[in-house]
Amino acid sequence: MSKVRNKINYSKLLEGVQKVIERGDYPKFLKMIKKIQNDYSFRNMLLVYSQNPTATFVKGFCDWNKLGRGVKKNPNTIYIYAPMKVKKNKEINGQQNVDGKEEKERNKEGTKEIIDGIGFRRVAVFDIKDTYIKKGGQKVPFIEDVIDSDTTKDFYDILVGISPVPVMSSLIIGGAKGFYSKSGKRIVLDKNLSQDDKTAVLIHELCHCLYDDFDYCKDRNKSEVFVESVAFLVADYFNFDTSMCSFGYITNWARNDIKNFMSLSDKIKDTADEFINLIKSRISGQQRIGA
Repeated sequence: MSKVRNKINYSKLLEGVQKVIERGDYPKFLKMIKKIQNDYSFRNMLLVYSQNPTATFVKGFCDWNKLGRGVKKNPNTIYIYAPMKVKKNKEINGQQNVDGKEEKERNKEGTKEIIDGIGFRRVAVFDIKDTYIKKGGQKVPFIEDVIDSDTTKDFYDILVGISPVPVMSSLIIGGAKGFYSKSGKRIVLDKNLSQDDKTAVLIHELCHCLYDDFDYCKDRNKSEVFVESVAFLVADYFNFDTSMCSFGYITNWARNDIKNFMSLSDKIKDTADEFINLIKSRISGQQRIGA
């Protein structure tokens, strides 16, 4: 019964995410990621946003208690899915001999092995606004870890230094602002772009170059949703203008296949974190050299 209930609950949460996409709130959600002070998976943050778009610091009841905070009466309860270890039966075809393995047992169909696996259970979490400081408790500090570059040109030069292929400027016919050529081993940016736009487009094309492992001919939608989302998160993290990011096609694709969209979720977050850390390490290295 609990498995059926979990499926129903998850379906309802997927419906909530679908509404976020259909409303065109995906860019707002991506901006909200920087505010959430938790190391949740991308899909769990999507679930948090779909249920409480203004959430900032989210934890479970016990975790809030450890921080000296209690949960108020009638809170806005948010549901996410937490991983948990489970025991699973692994069927092995045929009558196989099993010697000295107590965790294995024989049945009519063959051999059954009990193995460790990962499952997910629905858990309730609460935003900090639905908590209060207990007597003797402390306020929860909020730390912004954002590195500001002096100018867009400086940041552009850092990105060029990261690129494993040459970055070139040229007149591009057809309206494209830039492209990455895997076969030509180069990134080309339209020479008529402003400096700020060149920086934004370079972030996008570097995502294709460094992290995009999709077959573009077969999975163009997935590739562009992945790259555009990562580029948005990176640009927003470093406080650059994200208006050049276009999410119209993302909205159309995601609303038609929400499960396929959700399957990309953790890959988007993990890649954005990796790209951000790569840039930060490059900035730190230059600061040490200039010191």
